[in-house]
Amino acid sequence: MKKKEKILIVEDEFIVANDLRLILQKAGYETSGIASSVEQAHKLIDQKKPDWVLLDIILKGQLTGIDLARDLKQKNIPFLYISANTNQSILEKAKETEPYGFLVKPFRERDLLVMLEIARYRYIIEIEQTASSLSENLAIEGIVGTSPSFTNTLEKVRIVAPTDTSVLILGESGTGKERIAQAIHQRSSRSLKPMITINCGALPISLIESELFGHEKGSFTGAVNRRIGKFELAHQSTLFLDEIGELQPECQVKLLRVLQEKEIERIGGDATIKVDVRIIAATNRNLEKEVAEGRFRLDLYYRLNVFPITLPPLRERKEDIEALAIYFLEKFSAKTGKRVDTISPQAMNQLKSYSWPGNIRELEHLMERSVLLATGSRIEEIPLPSVSFLPSQEQPTQIKTMEEMERDHILNALKICGGKVFGPGGAAEILNLPPATLYSKMKKLGIKQGYK
Repeated sequence: MKKKEKILIVEDEFIVANDLRLILQKAGYETSGIASSVEQAHKLIDQKKPDWVLLDIILKGQLTGIDLARDLKQKNIPFLYISANTNQSILEKAKETEPYGFLVKPFRERDLLVMLEIARYRYIIEIEQTASSLSENLAIEGIVGTSPSFTNTLEKVRIVAPTDTSVLILGESGTGKERIAQAIHQRSSRSLKPMITINCGALPISLIESELFGHEKGSFTGAVNRRIGKFELAHQSTLFLDEIGELQPECQVKLLRVLQEKEIERIGGDATIKVDVRIIAATNRNLEKEVAEGRFRLDLYYRLNVFPITLPPLRERKEDIEALAIYFLEKFSAKTGKRVDTISPQAMNQLKSYSWPGNIRELEHLMERSVLLATGSRIEEIPLPSVSFLPSQEQPTQIKTMEEMERDHILNALKICGGKVFGPGGAAEILNLPPATLYSKMKKLGIKQGYK
């Protein structure tokens, strides 16, 4: 971020806010003030016209940082979150506002400055690429969909593809993360060479280092030949790190070094090898939550999360189901040589009313099965899987996390106590917690502190 750009701090903890102000001023930034509530923030925004906003999620008053973020987005003011909140449902709502960064408390001075630099870099890319991108055709080979949420995804693909920027693709299993990675690679200057892929969750920890960096003959038991690692194979091309959230901490350290230094050493080798590799990573995990709980390195998260692209689940883009079903119908009809060319209205309604826990991958497999089972030129019925064994028709992913259960428990206690937190008959008393501990938990879990 260039010097003297104005940054507004929206944070209700004075000590944290003042630390942020001192760090920014020391680094040469201009602060537009400190706001502890959304209402104060709006006044300072109107008065000071900040270039960027740093905001916490939980603030004083009834409105949250997420509410403010929605307003900032409408005003085209870029923003970044700084929060200690690890509640998954709240983090998902925060991510929906598409911030330019997410810093987890507590943080180091260097973490903040690196995040700001990365955020500005991403913002510049979007500004520079948007004008030319808007005039291009939306179609990308092998990718189907015109729903608003998916069109927004494709717009981001077009913006980032021509650059060398690292991309982090987020989404549930089966949403097409590898297909999007291929689309980014194919629309880049590196497309003359193949994209190299490694599934970080499919390899045992003993093999990850060898797979990524290679090894010399005799470097360990079983190393009977020299092996060229994925980074070397991806030189001047793209390396797709699938399921990056599954990477073990010790491997995260080594990956971070390569991303920083742009050089590798084969296991058992003494030569340093320079590599020119563009990184695209993907995960179905919430990496902010993984960072907050100590399972994923914050510095590696920064290196990967330069330009995030979130793929919507199929249940949130049901208007695309018909086009996708027809696409797969044509694909598998040609592949099998069967003349199946239409889907009955009843079968299409089945597809549209299903919840699709497996997303596009599940739809693809189901259409392949339907083509194989079809006895005529039209698919009359779809062999949807039975979910009757699940209680109340709920999917396993709907099981609440421990944090969500704790949040519900505290909210229930507050309801019983009429919103009273401490004192006789207060929630702290019936939960057998010190009031200070309860207040801390309420803030962390995103429970409003508007109680006396």
